[in-house]
Amino acid sequence: MFTESQVSQALEELKTPDVSNWEVFAEVANFRVFRRSVTGSALKEYKVLGSYPDLPVRYLLRAYTDLDLRKTWDKNMSSWQPLDNDRLHFVAKFPWPLSPRDYVYELRVQKFDNGVVCINGKSVVDNKMPEKSGVVRVDEFRQDVIIQPTDDGKGCNIWFGYFDNPKGNIPTSIINWAAKSGVPAFLNSLRDCGRKLMSKDAAEDNEKSQHLSANETPIAVKS
Repeated sequence: MFTESQVSQALEELKTPDVSNWEVFAEVANFRVFRRSVTGSALKEYKVLGSYPDLPVRYLLRAYTDLDLRKTWDKNMSSWQPLDNDRLHFVAKFPWPLSPRDYVYELRVQKFDNGVVCINGKSVVDNKMPEKSGVVRVDEFRQDVIIQPTDDGKGCNIWFGYFDNPKGNIPTSIINWAAKSGVPAFLNSLRDCGRKLMSKDAAEDNEKSQHLSANETPIAVKS
């Protein structure tokens, strides 16, 4: 969960990025992906800063948190199921010959002033979801997302932090390839899903408007 201080710090970083200890890892339209080594580990953590200038917060939030919808656009997602207490079980595909990974984590959404929305995911232990043969359980996982409306309300700015330990003897070259190609693909697919939701709502609103107009009773004009 985020504190107001953490949110303020992230929003300030969207204006003036603090990347002195980070390396630029990848770039995609309106976004820069940074990474750095985790202290005492060969693992990396990632930070993404950028914006969707034409995607309002509510559509990004729906695209990101509706996991049934996510199955339609996230090619690395295998399945998911809800658990108790805001927890869920998520299975991700990994490139052959690697085994799939699964995650048990809490997913929480917080709303702050000025339309800012935060999403926090963190791995937890849940005895109702034991590990399964052939699937590697990722028990070190964190995702933090802070979404801020743009000044005109038509888009949103995003601060995104991510870390996980996929376990196993995965070659560094594969990890680098997966991250460098996967993060930009994820950002683009997330944007495209949000745009489809927005277009769908616009079409439905237009249809309702036309239906109401067609059923309006003409006003008789007296001569």
